[in-house]
Amino acid sequence: MRIAILTALAEDPDHKGRKRAFRIFAGRSILSHQLDCAIDLGCESVVCLVGGLGQDVIACQHRAEAAGVRFQAIEDLRRLSGLVKADDDIFVIADGLLPAAEEAVRLLNERSGVLTLPVDPALGFGFERIDGQCAWAGMLRTRGQSVERLSDLPPDAAAASALLRIALQAGTRQTALDPALLLNGDWLLRADSPTLLEREKRWIAGRVSPVSFAAPGLATAERIGARLGRDIVGTRLERVPLFAAVGAGVLAALLATIGKPLVALALGTAMAVLLPIAGVIQRLGRAPRNRTRRFGVDAALRAGADLLLVALIALTMPVEGSAWLRLFVPTILFGLLRLGEQLALDSEPRGSFASWRALYADRILLLALVLPAAFFGLAQLLCAVLSLLVLGSLFFRDEEERGLTVD
Repeated sequence: MRIAILTALAEDPDHKGRKRAFRIFAGRSILSHQLDCAIDLGCESVVCLVGGLGQDVIACQHRAEAAGVRFQAIEDLRRLSGLVKADDDIFVIADGLLPAAEEAVRLLNERSGVLTLPVDPALGFGFERIDGQCAWAGMLRTRGQSVERLSDLPPDAAAASALLRIALQAGTRQTALDPALLLNGDWLLRADSPTLLEREKRWIAGRVSPVSFAAPGLATAERIGARLGRDIVGTRLERVPLFAAVGAGVLAALLATIGKPLVALALGTAMAVLLPIAGVIQRLGRAPRNRTRRFGVDAALRAGADLLLVALIALTMPVEGSAWLRLFVPTILFGLLRLGEQLALDSEPRGSFASWRALYADRILLLALVLPAAFFGLAQLLCAVLSLLVLGSLFFRDEEERGLTVD
């Protein structure tokens, strides 16, 4: 079994009375991000040494349980020996460390090791010296038998440092980290607030990757979601944008049934704005093992929103003519847009066509055009014209790809 040992005991020197592990990063505590790293490493159980059960610890427990991981908070170092077996794999993360999770997983996932950094400049960043040349980078992997020796130590001994010494005495190999991670602020232990804020911006940008402004509506909404996520991820407000989007959609459907199609379409536009904002916030807040599982929910929400928008647009069209024709035109438009998204995804990274994918997905821009047209009774004509434009762009893709395959 893989077990992670975390610690939340060290005081934050910048904020008296607060633990270093409970500093907020991207809406959640550093301890919560350490938990994510442990989950990425395949840990089935997490043991955290704490001074008491507070809200941050309880939030970590709920997050672990949502990912199918057992979380135990203990106050006595001696309890560790009863929770770990000799043949377990132990991952230790230093108190308050904010690592680059991808690099940690790459270096520790396959075999045991003690991650190290050069003494200069690591000591200046608060890392613990190992010898004359190396400092401990704050993470290691060792065998569970090392934990048995902790029972000989006093209850207030530093578990992480003790396990480091035991691992080194047992001959655990040392693995050097790239010092650039430290110098670039991607591997932090005792960071000041400006440094932590810069790391937070880079982390969010890497996690969200907002689309380009070739799709202005979607790009703006995703950047709003990224900024809002810094404030509400990990709080009770985290799901408010999602609930607001669903609520706007339900209200739009109700208004459409009582003969208010234009007002309903306006609410559908609000739903289209809120959905990408909520999607970004949900991506920032998901536990590692839930990230792929929730993509099915995201796809279902998008599909449901598109079906609703097709119906709302059809209801704003003139009553004259066949009812099926009113539904047919927006259905063709949305079908071509979805086909364009999929074809552009399949073509990546070949050709400039791949960069059009976000434009096909930009429902905000689409509704910004359709809503005024619907007000003047021109929604059917506009949808027909847009369908021809999208269809023409798909033929352009075929020409481009044929050109790329010519010898």
